[in-house]
This record gives sequence, C-alpha cells and structure tokens, in this order.
Amino acid sequence: MVFRNFRYSQLKVAPTLWALAVFGFSHAFHEWSELYVLIFSDHIAPEYRLLTQWLCLAKLFLSYAALMVFAWQILTISNKRLAYIGHGLIIALILSYAYMLIPDLHHLAVNKTGFEEASRYTRILIGFGSAALAGVGMVVYGNSLRQEEHGYGFYFALCGIGLMIYGVLSGLVPTEYHYSVPIYRTLAGGIILVALFKALKVFDLEKEHKTAAKLKRAIEADKYKAIGQLAMGVAHEINNPLASSTLALDLLERKHPHLFDSEANYLSRVRLGIERASSISKELLNYARPASGKRCFVALSEVLDSGVKLLSHRTKQYKIQLNCSENIVLYAERIKLEELFINLLCNAIDASPANSSIIVIAQQDEQKVCVTVEDFGCGMSEELLARSTELFYSTKAVGQGTGLGLAICEQIVSLHNGKMRIVSSEGKGTRVELTFYREQH
Repeated sequence: MVFRNFRYSQLKVAPTLWALAVFGFSHAFHEWSELYVLIFSDHIAPEYRLLTQWLCLAKLFLSYAALMVFAWQILTISNKRLAYIGHGLIIALILSYAYMLIPDLHHLAVNKTGFEEASRYTRILIGFGSAALAGVGMVVYGNSLRQEEHGYGFYFALCGIGLMIYGVLSGLVPTEYHYSVPIYRTLAGGIILVALFKALKVFDLEKEHKTAAKLKRAIEADKYKAIGQLAMGVAHEINNPLASSTLALDLLERKHPHLFDSEANYLSRVRLGIERASSISKELLNYARPASGKRCFVALSEVLDSGVKLLSHRTKQYKIQLNCSENIVLYAERIKLEELFINLLCNAIDASPANSSIIVIAQQDEQKVCVTVEDFGCGMSEELLARSTELFYSTKAVGQGTGLGLAICEQIVSLHNGKMRIVSSEGKGTRVELTFYREQH
C-alpha cells in the first residue's frame, strides 16, 4: 500500500488505505516489541515492569486507533444508512472506553491488576470493535464492486472477512487461552495479506488501462490535428470559387439591372449563401492560423460571435444566448480566446439535450472581466469535477473526446492573467466561470 500511487485511482477505497497501512505497521511493531518483552522479561528491573506493560498497551491502543480511523473512512464510502450506524457505533465505543478507563486511571496505573483490566477494555472495545466495523465496511464495499461486475470485489470482501476473524482472535480471545491462538491470528493475517495483494493488483490494471486510453486519445488528437489542417486547406481553396461566384453574380446583376422581384429574390438568396460560406471560411482560416504570441485589444463580443459562427453546424438545435456588451475589451490573443470559447461551447453542447439553452454572460469593471458559460445538461459528480482539467481524462467514449479541452482552456485563461472555476451538479448542469484580471500599468 505504501508504494502504490493512489492519487489518480477511481476506486473509492483508495483514499482510505493509508489508515490500514498505518495499522499494519503499528500493530506489527507492537507484536514484535511485545515478543521482545516476553523473551527478555527477566532482564527488566521490577520497578520498570509495570511501566513497560503500560507502554505496550499504549502501542496496542494506537495501532487499533489507526484501524478505527480506517473503519470510519471505509464506512463513509458505503451506503449512507450503514455509514450512520457505523459512525454511531464508533463514537459509542470510544465513549464507553473513556467512561470505563479514565475515572479509574490512577487506580489502574498503580494497581497490578489494573493493567489487565485496561488491556481487556482496549482489546474488546477498541480492537474487536474497530476490526469488526472495518471488516463489515470492506465486505459491503467488495460486494458493491461485485454487483458492478468487478471481479476484484471478491478480494476486498475476503479482506474484510479476514479483518473480522482477526478482530475476534485479537480482541475477544486472550493469548493465554490456548497455545494455538497466535497461530490462528497469523492465519487470519495471512488471509488479509493475500486478499489485499490480489485486490491491489487492480491498481496496476487501472494504470495499464489509463495508459492505453491516453495513447488512444493521443492518436485521436493527432488525427483531429490532421483533419484540422485538411479543413484549413479546403477552406482556403473554397475562397477562390466563392470569389469567382461573387464576381459572376455582380456581372449578372449589372447586365440585367431590371429584374422581376422573384428573380431578384433568387439572386439575393444566392448572394446571401455565398457570403455566409465565405464568412465561415474566413473564420475557419483565422481560427486555424498559428498563434503569433502578439496581443492586441480584442472586442469580446466579436470573439464570441466568431465562435458561434464556426459552430453554426452544431448550434442549430440549441438556444445560444450571448449577453456581452460591445464595449468589453480584453488585451489578449484573439485566436487563443476563440479556441477557449469554442472548447467551452462544444463541451456545453455535448452535455446538453437538444433544444436546451446555453447562456454566455460577460461583465466588467475596472479590475477584471468576468465571463460565465452555463449549460443545463447532465452536469458532473464531485469525483468527475475534481478531475475535469486533468490531461487526457475524459468521460466521453474514445473517438468522441481527447480529454484535452478543459486542460487547454485552463492554460489559455492562465496565460491571460486569469482564473477558471467550474461549478457543476450532477443532473443540473455546469457553469464555467472565467475571470480575467486587467494588467495594472
């Protein structure tokens, strides 16, 4: 567990395993130190024997406390009802332990039989209680994985069973009861070890799957780049026949200045179509032009209008509402800003059902310009939201998204002395808040 990288794992149990690792180390240290005390007990001065016993008990309590922290966390990721019950039991165990031990602490400390009494309380309430609750939490979590058809859920459930068995043998059955008790404890520990080893192999599989997914997305991104270059070339070539068509249309209107209304209407519709195709072609060429790195004062409303024009083939089934004053100006790279808003609008379209609204609002004051892009689509859970700007992370199927969009957006905003904040609720939609701070001269 110590040498596994759980940072980007999608398993809910990943953030809780540190507590189980602490329990393993601390409890192993306690067991070995207790064995040392048993072997060399004759060499310990009589006045230090009771103190030594209490130090062993303190180590035992701290190791079980780590297991109790793990039990709390593993119950938290289970269903809410079980979490409430489990958390209540943990609090009750701690209060009972404190009630039984603290009032008689001085008496227990000076009384030889007090150590045995305190040790029994620690093993039953803290040891058995935490192991039983942690085991139940692991079994429930493992079964939930099995219901989702994840085979490794069996090993998490087996690990939970091992924890419960170890809790019984360690907390309820004293070592002096029978010579075989330590052997059975070792077997229970072996079950936990093997089950965890098998269960944690899933993290290696996760890493392999993520690497494969990133490679596929990188290939798709490279393909999109090639398609973009092809589209830029096509847009450039289209300009020539469009210019020729416009010239022919002008000559036709000059040759026949007096046309019937119906004929003039046809010609105007032809001219409108040519102008629209030419406008989209120019916007595409401007967008595809490499960023020069040079900044100038850019009207934000023009950038938004250009982005909507480029996405006109996708926005027909959506209500795009632009609320941006013409006097809002940013000192920025126009191409980068267009890329930013096109990415955000594409994400909003992908997340929204047909005929829904996408609202873009821009406001400014002396210090900053604030822009929000809001949709009312599927939204994101807290887990997805936390990873939304991670490179190559995408919830879309391979071929439909590269996992680069929001990461690029965040980078563009940062380059323009700004910050990006994403607010989302599952089933309620997503709002991207952009804040561009004006440079102070």
